[in-house]
Amino acid sequence: MKAILVIDDEERVCWAFEEYLTGEGYRVFTAYNAEHGLQLAREHEPDVILLDIQLPGMDGLEALKQIKSLLPETDVIMITAYGSSETTIRAIQLGAYDYITKPPDLHAVQEVIERAVQARELGTQFDSAETTPAPIGQLIGQSPAMQQIYKLIGMLTTNTIPVLIEGETGTGKELVAQAIHANSMRSQGPFIAVNCGALPDTLLESELFGYERGAFTGATSSKPGKFELADGGTLFLDEASSMSPALQVKLLRVLQNSEFERLGGTEAVHIDVRIIAATNVDLTTLVRSGIFREDLYYRLKPISITLPPLRERKEDIPPLVEHFLALSSKELSVATRGVADGVMDRFLCYDWPGNVRELQNAIRSAMVRTRSNVILPEHLPEEIRDLQPIAEKSPGGNVQFEQELKRYVQRLLLDPPPENFYQRVVDHVDRILLQSVLEHVEGNQVRAAKLLDISRTTLRKKLESLAVIREEE
Repeated sequence: MKAILVIDDEERVCWAFEEYLTGEGYRVFTAYNAEHGLQLAREHEPDVILLDIQLPGMDGLEALKQIKSLLPETDVIMITAYGSSETTIRAIQLGAYDYITKPPDLHAVQEVIERAVQARELGTQFDSAETTPAPIGQLIGQSPAMQQIYKLIGMLTTNTIPVLIEGETGTGKELVAQAIHANSMRSQGPFIAVNCGALPDTLLESELFGYERGAFTGATSSKPGKFELADGGTLFLDEASSMSPALQVKLLRVLQNSEFERLGGTEAVHIDVRIIAATNVDLTTLVRSGIFREDLYYRLKPISITLPPLRERKEDIPPLVEHFLALSSKELSVATRGVADGVMDRFLCYDWPGNVRELQNAIRSAMVRTRSNVILPEHLPEEIRDLQPIAEKSPGGNVQFEQELKRYVQRLLLDPPPENFYQRVVDHVDRILLQSVLEHVEGNQVRAAKLLDISRTTLRKKLESLAVIREEE
């Protein structure tokens, strides 16, 4: 039975809470001042404390500080007749779980208590050991798509050719560039990143190539550009597609000759820089329209990496969530340990138009909102919170898979229903299962049969009947 401590100087308020919450199955203690409330808190270590701000003697804010010092895991819900911004902000800063005003709606208070209890119980399910976020330059994800990315990165670390990274906004293009640099022979050199789309054309030119004294009004001294600063290392040009035609010509010269001139300069500056460019638009379309130079495009793209959007690699969401929880816990100085099942279900259902960056920001936002060590659906941004994921999952089930299967079945049920409906669905699932397992074991049927816990003969018959392999193979 959960214990609730009510600290309020109004006897009728204490009585009302005691009557209502006892009837709801809670064990309730009451105190009319902070001093007595602190004594009861030490004796009974309640799960939740309802604490009035306006108290005789020690006020509620001071009592809150002492309670959080004495029982840091106990959730405290503040109650006041004066809901000023100052007291609300201060109470939250001191660690209050929530804040309600008088006269309290008993049913609404009970809902807040239940949320606090639920969050605390969920928090105990997560390992309290600190999780260390991955270092900069380390990508997160074990999906087949990311495995191919890792292979490409490995190949690119053994040479210094230019690389073009393509992908939607927020997919992690700069992380890929950092990973190439950090694992290459240039790892001891500088990694310089420039967002070409964030600077006006004239400023971008001076940022990239530097300038000589007197090159323009205000140039009172010479300044090296990003190309010089990246000498011996890697220069990452994000949103390279936004470069003007004039800048494209200068960049082409650098790629061809490894030299350039500063603004206002006459002498060539020789550099040794690897260039990695990134774009979130289709450069071939810009080339056909004449906006982007074709010769520069092929110079930048001796090899390219296309990052998949997060909606196409949702199996990577759980490890990404774990990583961002650890990262944001340090950044925000909070101790959030995990997310509730309902949160992960919504993460897996959402399409993430902003990709990995949007996921990170959603977790940051939720961590700011939560008053416990676990994120609940109510803490999520509205567009994610309002999703209606599958309520029940089969043991070990996957929400994304279940949704896709449900949609597939619903399409088959369109009038008129297909013949052999049941067998068609079973064969479809079996085919995906067998193909995935064979890919995982690189076509080794002995390993596949062992993994599936069936005989090789049974496996082969299934492969042939489902046309996964031909009989003569």
